[in-house]
Amino acid sequence: MTTPISRSSVCDFDRSFLRWRNDTLKKPMLTVSRPPPTTLNNVRMPLECLATVSRDGRQEEFGLGASCKTEQVFVERDVWMQPNADMCAVMGADQFMVIKRWDKADKGEMLFPPSLGVQPERQCVDPNLAFETHSLALRRCAALQLGSIHEVIETLASDRRVVSRTTVAIEGGEVTLEYPVKTVNYSERHGYYQVDTGPVLFPAEPTGPGSIEQFHLAYVAHLGGEWAEFLVSRPTPLADLPVAVHHFSESRRIPARNSLWAIEGDVT
Repeated sequence: MTTPISRSSVCDFDRSFLRWRNDTLKKPMLTVSRPPPTTLNNVRMPLECLATVSRDGRQEEFGLGASCKTEQVFVERDVWMQPNADMCAVMGADQFMVIKRWDKADKGEMLFPPSLGVQPERQCVDPNLAFETHSLALRRCAALQLGSIHEVIETLASDRRVVSRTTVAIEGGEVTLEYPVKTVNYSERHGYYQVDTGPVLFPAEPTGPGSIEQFHLAYVAHLGGEWAEFLVSRPTPLADLPVAVHHFSESRRIPARNSLWAIEGDVT
């Protein structure tokens, strides 16, 4: 009996972005630690992971943007802010979270203006208040599910783009993570593959229906079976020192459904 071919529409990560527009003549900026040198700025941030939360018959999508460094925009020198932080963003239809990681946890950098207080390392804001416009700008493309280990290895040995899906249970529903397969191991002799890639979004904590705060940065590994192991970013104490740093240090192995999808139309 011939196994039916499974096709689906997956996120086209090469053409999907988080986008937002700041115009300080219309709305004050809520997520910066320095006064902006311009009044108008647009951001296009590539997508690393798409998380779809399914609960109570509803679906919500959240996108993780690629990491960058904190910077001043449109300046002749001193582009990189000091102290500098790794920065990325998570966006939903009406939710936005900035994740910043300095050289140590609880750095205590102030927002601008300082009257807004200390800048949270995980700062959640209403994007309708923070930005003139914002969008989770998704593009999709056709993909073919890779069924047998022979199909997987043959595809991984080529230059075709591959997307993975990992679905995990949450309270009252599930979250499906979709992400490009970057680093992956495979063996035609032993007949296995192992995804080892990221960053992705990990729904680490049930913080309320559809809350963006449930997501943390992580890397994911799986062999295509019924589990996935996540390495989650957490404040991690340094040995014998009264300081912690943000590090991918918490290993979480949980039940999961995993699949690989080869983008159709790619030249092998």
